[in-house]
Amino acid sequence: MSTKYKIVYLIDTLQTGGAEKSLVEMAVANKQVQSYFITLYTGNALAPILEEHNIPLFALNSNRKYGFKEAVKKIIPIIQEIQPDLIHTTLFRADMVGRLLKSHFNIPLISSIVSNSYLEERYEHLSLPGKLKLYAVQWYDRRTAPGVNLFIANSETVKASNAQFLKVPLSKIKVIYRGRMAEVFNNVNTNKLENLKKDLGASGKKVLLNVSRLLDSKGQLDLINAFAAVVLQHPNALLLIAGEGPFRNIVDQQIKTLGLQDKVHLLGNRNDVPELLALAHVFVFPSYYEGLPGAILEAMFAKKIIICSDIPENKECVSEASAVFFKKGLINDLADKINHVLLQQEAYMSRALEAEKIAHQKFDIDIMVQQYNNVYQQLIQHYKS
Repeated sequence: MSTKYKIVYLIDTLQTGGAEKSLVEMAVANKQVQSYFITLYTGNALAPILEEHNIPLFALNSNRKYGFKEAVKKIIPIIQEIQPDLIHTTLFRADMVGRLLKSHFNIPLISSIVSNSYLEERYEHLSLPGKLKLYAVQWYDRRTAPGVNLFIANSETVKASNAQFLKVPLSKIKVIYRGRMAEVFNNVNTNKLENLKKDLGASGKKVLLNVSRLLDSKGQLDLINAFAAVVLQHPNALLLIAGEGPFRNIVDQQIKTLGLQDKVHLLGNRNDVPELLALAHVFVFPSYYEGLPGAILEAMFAKKIIICSDIPENKECVSEASAVFFKKGLINDLADKINHVLLQQEAYMSRALEAEKIAHQKFDIDIMVQQYNNVYQQLIQHYKS
């Protein structure tokens, strides 16, 4: 890319979710474009990373959840000042604001598709008002989708399901996987790691790690229920869960109900995931649906034994040769797989090594950045021709 294009990334917040983290890491690694970020709502935990790398951030800090028109009014002068070559939106509210902005500027618009949003099972546990609200959101998404020039999905699974619901031709959706900086997981400070072990009481323990937002769909309740069976066979096991979310109180209550307070630690949002992975023996990911799970990618780069649900999104990252699968939602199967792996860790290290190999081949950040830049260049040049 000979010309250094200006790209505006419009996103709901910069909290520590997978989509936010992936976008920030890509912008930091991408030296071929000038990146700018606009966030709609309060919550910018990742902002210091942008500041450290001199990437401008415009934070609207809105408290109106669906104040899309108001957001557009605030963003118009920012766009006029930056004069970007392309706007790239991520997450639903930012997508909606970006599509409204499209009528004010002759600028190409890309929207990211980062989750399997249109599965029927999303409706299963919702109340009637919740179902109606979700249906309204999905309807609005489909109605405004034609205004987007190109969609970028983070997995083939996500591409297929969203294309069908949004009535978008497959040719209008490009798949680019998430990526990670491999060196972050290869250069963990030994002293820092030892201090972390002491702080968490992990010395001499068989450590299981889950990194994910605390949501019903992420399966942490299944994991805790399975872990109650695991500790009967492995009393020195310790479960660490890194992440935050609206499901925290429910997860915390189940830990107390099962009497696992000394064996399960909810760590909240963390900025030391590479160190947590380094001290873990096994990474467990029991999610019900995903986009492309960045947490699994990190575990792959960290050379961890991975136990994960058998959903298609996970299987785009790892295979039977590089991970251990259990049947989604089956707590007994999950407990059995964890027990078996803890008894035979050495035997499963070959899968961890295979996972690391795949990570370098498919999910290195530099590969992703080049793919994005190729898409940006083609769309911008096509738009200007």
